Amino acid sequence: MTVLSKKAIELWNFAQQHLVAGVCASTRVNRALGRPFIAMRGEGSHLWDVDGHELIDLCTSHGGSILGHKHPKIVAAIQQALEMGILCSYETEYQGKLAAKLAEMVPAIELCRFTCSGTEATMHAIRLARAVTGREKILKFEGHFHGYHDYVNFTWGPSLRDLPSEDESPTLVESAGVPQGLAAYCVAAPFNNPAALEKAILKHKNELAAVICEPINYNAGCIIPDKNYMVMMRQLCSDHGIILIYDEVLSAFRMGPDCAQGYLGITPDLCTVGKCVAGGTPLSVFGGKKEIMEHVSPLGKSAHSGTYTGHLIPVMAALACLDEISSPGFYDHINALADKLYNGLQELLAKHKIKGRVQGLGARFGLYFGVDQEVRNYRDAARADKEMLLKFLRLAYEKGVYFHDYQGHPCHHGFSSAHTLADMDEVLCRLDSAFQSLR
Repeated sequence: MTVLSKKAIELWNFAQQHLVAGVCASTRVNRALGRPFIAMRGEGSHLWDVDGHELIDLCTSHGGSILGHKHPKIVAAIQQALEMGILCSYETEYQGKLAAKLAEMVPAIELCRFTCSGTEATMHAIRLARAVTGREKILKFEGHFHGYHDYVNFTWGPSLRDLPSEDESPTLVESAGVPQGLAAYCVAAPFNNPAALEKAILKHKNELAAVICEPINYNAGCIIPDKNYMVMMRQLCSDHGIILIYDEVLSAFRMGPDCAQGYLGITPDLCTVGKCVAGGTPLSVFGGKKEIMEHVSPLGKSAHSGTYTGHLIPVMAALACLDEISSPGFYDHINALADKLYNGLQELLAKHKIKGRVQGLGARFGLYFGVDQEVRNYRDAARADKEMLLKFLRLAYEKGVYFHDYQGHPCHHGFSSAHTLADMDEVLCRLDSAFQSLR
């Protein structure tokens, strides 16, 4: 079924003549709509599609717009960068200021480098870990997504039928074109499972350069690990000379200014941050301990460069964004919105006698239909009712609330600081009608 929008369908049909599938990224075809969402503009917590329909945004640029759309301080920062000449591939005073701000806020970061995408950030972090340790394998977890480069394109969205054991994970290629031989360099494990973690690390301890994880597994909705499990992961890596990497491209600044590592009270050796760090503009970061980061060229032999890395426009936007995130009361507002939305959604599920569960932390959450127990790992998330979720997302769109589908994988949704308590009341009012129709 395609949700009708005459102008959007016309534009999509035109784009398909020149863009693969008519989109610039595969997941932008929203299966709940049967087409891409084609925006005309965004402001604050709201979006308008090309037919002029207004929606309250619960996608927020897939997590990229923590301040909402068209935030005045982001606009002013970008305008300043434009007036400086759209400087590309030159250092200015602002790159160093941004690095200092990140080091002040993020516990793991002593030194850092910038990239454009999260994919690049994890790629460079893993290469760096290999350069430092002289080892070649990494350990990653089921349902944890770390970008699209070949070394991590394994076991992030597998079918349950391909996961026979609860305590072990096969290393499954997730994309055509990834050499099967690269599977030899990746060990997979189920998340939030202490016995499986210990077994995998002890088996491969002399080969593992790094363990990489999403400290909060938002790419499977929102899975918060047991604190003792994360302490154990930190200790095992320290004991065996393995570099621990927190991929916070999605979790950074979602629940606090010190990111998921601050929330958990555990500091990794390296981390990546991205998504909302630059207010919806393309900038990601990899950083960590000084003695590790000094292996990056030209101080060391781990290559990192790029024409657009540290581009002035997203650097200026990031400085403005981090100033807002650091302001008094910012997370009090985020937490108040989270309490209203997540409790309200759970109450609507109960009101309409729909089996389902809401799990959220800070400004991002998962919605699992057909589930009434805590979702503790990817397999729990993958057992949720995907068809009911699609129906709900379609009904929500028709009622004026925008959620995005992730091609059949567990979904993460979220809001921004531009949302208000009144917005959340309106969201719940509109979704009450959607749940009624769903039932």
